[in-house]
Amino acid sequence: MLDSALQIDEAERVSGLADVDRVVDVDAQVQETPGDLLEHMDESSGAHRVISLTDLHHDMIYAGPSSYPLYEYKRTNGTEEPVATDDVGDSIGAAAVAERAGAVGVETGVVNPTLNLGLSEVNNDRFAVALATAYNDWLLAELDATPELVGNAVVAPQHPERAAEEIDRVADEDDIVGIQLPASGVMPPLGHRQYRPIYDAADAHGLPIAMKSTVGNKSFGQQYWWAQSFPEDFVYQHSFVQMRNVTSLLFEGVPERYDVDFVVQGAGLGFVPFFTYRLDDHYLELGYELPALSQLPSAYLSESFHWATQPMDQSGQSLPYFPAMVDMVGPDNVVFASDLPHAVTDTPGTLVDRLAAYLPADDLEAVLGGNAERLYEL
Repeated sequence: MLDSALQIDEAERVSGLADVDRVVDVDAQVQETPGDLLEHMDESSGAHRVISLTDLHHDMIYAGPSSYPLYEYKRTNGTEEPVATDDVGDSIGAAAVAERAGAVGVETGVVNPTLNLGLSEVNNDRFAVALATAYNDWLLAELDATPELVGNAVVAPQHPERAAEEIDRVADEDDIVGIQLPASGVMPPLGHRQYRPIYDAADAHGLPIAMKSTVGNKSFGQQYWWAQSFPEDFVYQHSFVQMRNVTSLLFEGVPERYDVDFVVQGAGLGFVPFFTYRLDDHYLELGYELPALSQLPSAYLSESFHWATQPMDQSGQSLPYFPAMVDMVGPDNVVFASDLPHAVTDTPGTLVDRLAAYLPADDLEAVLGGNAERLYEL
């Protein structure tokens, strides 16, 4: 009964993916390898020398990743058979991502890094800067041949001044539409005043900032080290990382001070209504401690934050939980994300299947592409 009560009239619905004008995926991923990055580094640099000496083992370059092989989740498809994954040693360039995206109905993809989602946990800030620059140069070369893809340039939060210089360097590139600020393991969290050069540069160039966590890292030291299994770590990692950083951004007044949009990736939508309530409630109770804010946190979330759909986090049954979350967050603040090309991904067709009966056509069009078009000026 509850399911049918929430459904809209058939005349208001999108009948299928073919009815959608344009699908934009805000979280497709290339998979760069240390070897890819090495080719774009100055051979006389210390970073090139150190990376060369590691035999290109990613876990010897990025300090954070655990013993769990990156992106080899050993997931199953509901039976005992594991879902096939690409080996972490393999490079997945823009052409391969474009092919996979096109196959599921994505017309435009905003690509993000894989290894460099762990960039915040590289101990040496000079090496982190070098890795970011090398990745951006590799990405630009990859995007040259894929007009259906654009990208977020990655920056190293360990060195905000150099991160700002990197934003200045790549901002005028046609294929760069935003900034990827790796969310895992940043210390202090992203609202701290030390990151102001990054927000100054993003604001000056009109570039949105995407934030995505990775998993199996030291983002939450005590919690991570005591996890007895990969899923014990994986369940909370993405949403906890995002809640910590977004709380910091809000309560330190970043969206009050800067005209910058943020895209929260990889954590889904389920935590957002609860999180928004907690932010407002504590602001109303303790606002005297938060002089940087002139309005409720939920107002800044509505104005400046966009939440990526992936993962949808519900079974394939026709249940109204996911549509209810989209409605509570607000369709204008939700953007489609797939997490392609990795084995466990969301597709635009699945999103249409989950939302078409509950969301008017205009709102569903906005979630699948319109919001991202506006956000990234596509």
